[in-house]
Amino acid sequence: MEACIAYHCGPALAGIKPANLVACYKATYPNIHHELARLNRQLNGAEIYLDILCECDRRVLIMVYRKTCLADYLCRPEVQALLRAFGYRCGSNTADCLTRLKRRMRKGAFPHEIGAFLGYPTHDIYGFLHHRDVGCLLTGEWKVYRDAEGAKQLFARYQACRCALLARITEGKTLFELFVQHNQTGNKNTTCNCNE
Repeated sequence: MEACIAYHCGPALAGIKPANLVACYKATYPNIHHELARLNRQLNGAEIYLDILCECDRRVLIMVYRKTCLADYLCRPEVQALLRAFGYRCGSNTADCLTRLKRRMRKGAFPHEIGAFLGYPTHDIYGFLHHRDVGCLLTGEWKVYRDAEGAKQLFARYQACRCALLARITEGKTLFELFVQHNQTGNKNTTCNCNE
């Protein structure tokens, strides 16, 4: 499970993206709730949280985020404006925003404002809402409607981060060792080098 989380959520774990999502199938991870509780116990001290957004009989959708990083991103004026358009209260704290997002997800339709939590540029979220495929310049982590070159570079950085983190997990490192122990010891050589 740690390899799955590392691959899909590496940029959020490394703090170069506010959050990532990963869907985990219960058949593959039958002890998923226990594993998430264990990881939260280990990682919350490093401001890393794994939060279940929704679940059904077959799978669990998890948001992985660094608390301060996500809070800072959600406080940006353009993000606040977008969230207000979807009924979020101005100035809401991160926990309140996540509670509203979870409520909206339980209603069935996938809420488009989730892009704000995942660090998508607001102009690209609006582009998707208003134009869908018309004017889309690039499809990668999200549909890009402006600054395709900048988005390409960012997508490449996210992919490099995922690969570096997954390589460390494959070598036998745990998320705890990579993101908590290295901070306690100050040993930069144990990180995944995602921020470089």
